[in-house]
Amino acid sequence: MFDAFAQWNRMLAAGASMHTTSVRAAETFGGANKVVAARGAIIGKAMQSPWTADHAELGRIIPEKIDTLSRAGSAAATIWWDSQAAWMEHFQHLGTMAMRGRLPTAAEIGDLGERSATLILESIEATARLSAASLAPVHRQVATNVRRLAAKRPAAKGRGASRR
Repeated sequence: MFDAFAQWNRMLAAGASMHTTSVRAAETFGGANKVVAARGAIIGKAMQSPWTADHAELGRIIPEKIDTLSRAGSAAATIWWDSQAAWMEHFQHLGTMAMRGRLPTAAEIGDLGERSATLILESIEATARLSAASLAPVHRQVATNVRRLAAKRPAAKGRGASRR
């Protein structure tokens, strides 16, 4: 049976999930700026002195991007595929109803309305999952890089430290 309150509750949960994802995206962008700045310095030092360069960090740059983006793409493709399969099932149901050669009964129209409302809600939830799932590997990798690169950074002098 159709429960409008449960539907609205799920809709609000999807909205909250999208908000959380947007916060994570902002964190990811901020962290990515830090990683680019730190790695830019590492690349600059490597160009000045290739023998003393941080080859371990330089060797991570491309492989980690390939791994992270492939994980994000795989997560997005899985959710997208499931969502598209639900829509195709719905269209097949509509096609079956249209080919019966008669007008739908009141019960069939009610069922169609419930199916349509549920499908739209599931599509909204899939959109929220799609965003979160595709951002998660990128967010995780950026956070890992920020922590690792911050540990490598030499301690900065305070404002009150004297310069000699």
